[in-house]
Amino acid sequence: MVFSSLPFIFFIFPLALAWDLWSRSVHSTISRNKGLFFISLLFYSWDGGGRGLVLLVFLGLFNFWGGLLLENARKRLSILILLIVVDLSVLCYYKYLGWIFSFISITHNNYTFSNHMPLGISFFTFHAISYVVDVYRNIVRAERSWLGFLTYFCMFPHLVAGPIVRYARIAPELTERGPDMSLFSYGVYRFCIGLGKKICIADFAAQIADTAFQQATLSCPDAWLGLLAYTMQIYFDFSGYSDMGIGLAAMLGFRFAENFAAPYQATSIRDFWRRWHMSLTAWLRDYLYIPLGGNRCGFLRTHANKLAVFLACGLWHGADVTFIIWGVWHGLFLLMEGAGLEACVSRLPRAVRHAYCLLIVMLGWVWFRADTMDHALNYFYSLFNANYSFSLTSLHNSFMIIIIGSLICCLPKKYFCAESISGNISFYHYIASFVVACLSLCFMVSGSQSPFLYFNF
Repeated sequence: MVFSSLPFIFFIFPLALAWDLWSRSVHSTISRNKGLFFISLLFYSWDGGGRGLVLLVFLGLFNFWGGLLLENARKRLSILILLIVVDLSVLCYYKYLGWIFSFISITHNNYTFSNHMPLGISFFTFHAISYVVDVYRNIVRAERSWLGFLTYFCMFPHLVAGPIVRYARIAPELTERGPDMSLFSYGVYRFCIGLGKKICIADFAAQIADTAFQQATLSCPDAWLGLLAYTMQIYFDFSGYSDMGIGLAAMLGFRFAENFAAPYQATSIRDFWRRWHMSLTAWLRDYLYIPLGGNRCGFLRTHANKLAVFLACGLWHGADVTFIIWGVWHGLFLLMEGAGLEACVSRLPRAVRHAYCLLIVMLGWVWFRADTMDHALNYFYSLFNANYSFSLTSLHNSFMIIIIGSLICCLPKKYFCAESISGNISFYHYIASFVVACLSLCFMVSGSQSPFLYFNF
């Protein structure tokens, strides 16, 4: 199930709110956690996700007990390694084993393998790893209540497509979260804005992006229009989902961290990754880059660590060579910026620095969106060929949406982060969000939406 679906809007969402409001009235945080946990299981299993439901609960209980063992065991490092190996083995089995067998089948036709990747497995395995590592590092105490931990682990606002929420951030709210009308009203506003991003911008941009990337041959203007459309689609799709997740969590009494901070306003690739999918970037920094040695091991080792992190980032997004190349693409530009490119670029006017960053990010999206290497190379050829005809103008409505999305991306950073808004939503904010929500519902009823991109990861 997705947040931008009619069953969620008119059944799961009201059910969750009704239970939470009733539990508040009787002052029972345990009841609130029970309701959120069981409604999250219903949410996850609604559209066939039940095939991964047993795995989800198993991993939750496994890491809950593992956290308790870590606090009291003598060989803590051995237990931590075992927990991480099990979590990563589950992820690799469902996400990468089929990909590996596809290579084997090229030379051995008798090798066949197929499985069904559970929804959100990349996210909830990272939640599990961050929890046990934080317990091992004594950043948090292990959760004593299985209900409290499973409520964190399975809660639907972050379950299937992020953001990656660390247990340490919301642990106090699992035991005590009182009524907070300013937080609730901010959650409503944030959910409506996220819904509008997804339905009113991302889905229309998807029409022209899909048309462009499905063509065998493209003119240069059409290829750039398609790439710009995908650039808009992936940002408004994923940031819209994050906004909805943050909003839903706020309505239920939780404060999630921001996941995006105007990334297309970045002036370097390093700056871009401080703004894009910030929960993943922080996770890779704290649980991979720093354990590898970070920047404490000399120039060459530091750059090797950065490249390894972005190789892992590409693999995390998907089991395909194109995702690996996308990760390495960003990693190489980070290395070049660290070696002096950023210092050179920083002397240029801000508009030029912004254009440089946006060009690198957009070209990287070709690898991210393409189905195969040949598809990506053909699209690169289209971007720089000498055919200047223009044939995608029939999708003029989508083209206008791209222009609107581009203008929205130019808004000041304060419009993108809760820390800047501080929960003080004006009357005009509410009117705007209400109009956006109504318009989004109209499009949803017409059945004109597309699935969230990050459901694939």
